[in-house]
Amino acid sequence: MKTAAKRGSYPHPVLDASDDVSTEFQVLNAVVTPTVNDVEVKFQVRMTDPDIQALLDTGLARYSFRWTCSSTIAAGELGATVQQRHVDGATYVGSIDQEDVRRLVIVELRIVAIHAIPNHRLTNQNPEYGNATFSILPGDVLAEGGSFQFEPEKRYDPLMPPVGSCFRFESDPKRTKGIDVKFFDDEYVLVTFPERLQPHFAAAGPEIQIGLVVLPALMEAVNFIKANESSDSSEDLTEKSWYTALFKLISENGSLAHPTFELAQKMLGYPLDTALSAALDHMGDE
Repeated sequence: MKTAAKRGSYPHPVLDASDDVSTEFQVLNAVVTPTVNDVEVKFQVRMTDPDIQALLDTGLARYSFRWTCSSTIAAGELGATVQQRHVDGATYVGSIDQEDVRRLVIVELRIVAIHAIPNHRLTNQNPEYGNATFSILPGDVLAEGGSFQFEPEKRYDPLMPPVGSCFRFESDPKRTKGIDVKFFDDEYVLVTFPERLQPHFAAAGPEIQIGLVVLPALMEAVNFIKANESSDSSEDLTEKSWYTALFKLISENGSLAHPTFELAQKMLGYPLDTALSAALDHMGDE
């Protein structure tokens, strides 16, 4: 993660580290977290100019969190929303579709005029401007807050879900309905389903794969671990690779004391939320 402090100047006052304006506008503390389908981006904005804040509050201007990826040639607005407000700004959270980014991603922070602002001037602008005012048009950049960059870690692949190599999914010609979960192997938990469903499983979207197959299989695995841990004649599972990986994920997302359904959802990045949102979006497009 790299945060850039350097900001340019424009023919009108700009909130930056130069002597145009004596107030602060910067982005800091950026954190990136990969989820099932998206890359979550959280960052703090520090903005201390009362005149610019007034423009934001009245809807004459807006924040722009513009991201670009040189590898995929994709770009867009982050669409970040306020997670927590601070005395000198706020913490924002947004997301980018994993399919849209690869390798280096740059996010640039600006404040952009939405409407024309005649006779614009800032109380804290450099005295050398005197009584000069500026004519701002829609789309003009009022301020630059810098940028940060990151390389997204791919957490999800359709046939390699967030639980990684803990599971192996295979079709079983002898099965006619449902899925089965077995724990005999040292390397992975084996999940089998009817052979006739194999092409449908491979063609299904990641939300369906995770929601209908991976999530119940993971719940079964968590319950298996819980039952073994609480048994007087418990089996030593520490030599099994899937147990070590799953127990680490359980510890990172809670503990065995948590309800299985809630714990499994958290370990997978809440796939049901994603699936339902995608379904509603599809219905809205029809």
